[in-house]
Amino acid sequence: DNMARPDFDLLDLPPDPPSDGNAPILILYDCEFADFSQNAELLSIALVAADTDAQLYIELSEALRTTSSDFVRKTVFPLFGRHNPEVLTRAAAAARILNWLDSLRYSTGLRPVVMVAGSPWDWHFFNGLFPMLPADLTARLVWHLIEPVSLQQCNVTMERYYVEHGERHHALVDARALKAGWLAARLL
Repeated sequence: DNMARPDFDLLDLPPDPPSDGNAPILILYDCEFADFSQNAELLSIALVAADTDAQLYIELSEALRTTSSDFVRKTVFPLFGRHNPEVLTRAAAAARILNWLDSLRYSTGLRPVVMVAGSPWDWHFFNGLFPMLPADLTARLVWHLIEPVSLQQCNVTMERYYVEHGERHHALVDARALKAGWLAARLL
């Protein structure tokens, strides 16, 4: 499929919350969605914590295969059901994500949360789940957080992850690959 790239920039992301000296919890995440349009349907979402083994993977029960692009029908949907997804409605998914994030925040002394994605589309679909996000939750794109040399290492590591694990375009695998890339870039 010939899908257009999004026309987002940093203005689409909320401002950083005031810092109280606590390092934020970084959550790397990925979304799968029906096609590249503003009104497309979110299909699945995965969140992985950067510094722990905590992860959450949800497939949306309302996901309609008939309104998805050919690419999504051929590549994404065959991966559904793998990695023990929680299958939830949109409303239940939003509540589950907020509860999961709260459990991480409370277990780490109420640190703020920074959501880190590889694409502005991920923020668009994540944000679309919630009528209002908590004030201490912000979002950044991975390439805005690391230097260009480190970004190259991030990309190389992500590609290596896909070679080793396969299943590119599965939200949980993509989020894990992003985490592996992030950790490799951070170690430089």
